[in-house]
Amino acid sequence: MRAIRGKVGVVAALVLALALALSALAGLGTRPTGIPDDGPWAVQLTEPEGDWASCLDDPALTSPTTWQSTVTAVFATGATEADVQRVLDCLSDAMTGGSVQVGTVEPVDA
Repeated sequence: MRAIRGKVGVVAALVLALALALSALAGLGTRPTGIPDDGPWAVQLTEPEGDWASCLDDPALTSPTTWQSTVTAVFATGATEADVQRVLDCLSDAMTGGSVQVGTVEPVDA
């Protein structure tokens, strides 16, 4: 039980850190206007609609975390701005509704 509680705490801390660190917001069905200069980056989808799930299978992303109607995926160590742009382009083409946010995250110790 303690291990599960610890993982939930790490996920909650990551989501909170992402929410606080987001630097580019997007409207319904649009993509962010900019990518922060330095990572580590994360992408967050709120109430996503459409066939977007395969975009998060990108090898530059870690496993997505879903909480209520929000999906968050952190880019792996070594990901580049080109990796972020590739994922955003995929989401832009695939999403029919919802919002996309990209920002930076603070590393969370497990």
